[in-house]
Amino acid sequence: MWVSLTRSATGDVVRFSAFLACAAVAPLLMAASKPVRLQPSTPWVLDYAENSCRLIRSFGLGDTKTVLGLESESPDEVDMLAVGKPLETSLLLVPARLLPVQQKPIKGSSLQSADKGEPAVLWSRVTLLPDDLAEKLEKRAEERRAKPGVRPPPLDLAEEAQIRAKHQEFASSATELEIMPRVNRPVVLETGSLGHAIKAFDKCGRDSLRDWGVDPDLEEKIVRPVWAPDPSKWFSASDYPAGMQFRGEESVVKVRLLVDASGNPTKCTSLSHFKERAFNDAVCAIFMKRAHFEPAELADGTKVPSYYTNTITFRLEP
Repeated sequence: MWVSLTRSATGDVVRFSAFLACAAVAPLLMAASKPVRLQPSTPWVLDYAENSCRLIRSFGLGDTKTVLGLESESPDEVDMLAVGKPLETSLLLVPARLLPVQQKPIKGSSLQSADKGEPAVLWSRVTLLPDDLAEKLEKRAEERRAKPGVRPPPLDLAEEAQIRAKHQEFASSATELEIMPRVNRPVVLETGSLGHAIKAFDKCGRDSLRDWGVDPDLEEKIVRPVWAPDPSKWFSASDYPAGMQFRGEESVVKVRLLVDASGNPTKCTSLSHFKERAFNDAVCAIFMKRAHFEPAELADGTKVPSYYTNTITFRLEP
């Protein structure tokens, strides 16, 4: 369900003419404001996938069936996807909120499932944190992105522990997912408290680190993650796979690298599922041949092995 998605075509937004009487419009607005509430039709299913953790549950039955899934390919990187006919929309960006703990909506991309052509919405990099904390961390990330050649300052481990606690508290307090595919017509998935489900989901993430050969306990002691000033310099136009370029194929490739205490990559794993492996193979080959990093560090300056993720986009010039 996570990889077989195609972007939906933009629909036309129908606007009522200004001459409609308020009395005639009011009943329509009242009817439209009634939410579509969907109760769980399956329990949560936790999938220890090969390169990710997936948490999936279905809501509603028949034509209202909507599947909600969360996927994490590395700690602190969570995508959320919902698929179902109630999500039909003309919007390109669909707002959603986890209630009652989230006031500022997150916006997801409107998609269609490739298998059945059902409406779907993908929210990337969901933080599962209170609004104020999420905004604070995003502002910090923006400041760091503005200075790509400067290594970020060391993390505050006490603050990181507080963030993890806030994350779990947020999940425990969230009881509904409100999705707005149409104005004034929310689709509400009655999830109940997400506390136990997210706790198991996070444990899967820690277990995955061990499967990769990374110590999760050591990861929590790292104050300076693996870093490189400008990874794009390792790639050039000549790296575009010739066969794919000739066929007009494009791709977005996400990879995970294991990086040793010297800053050298020791293993590359593609996290993308593009049908043509040429892109995946090319990206991993380039990282393994050309990449060198500033390794992860503990508070006392000790360099330790860790991991690194990045996404490379292959696009043809128009």
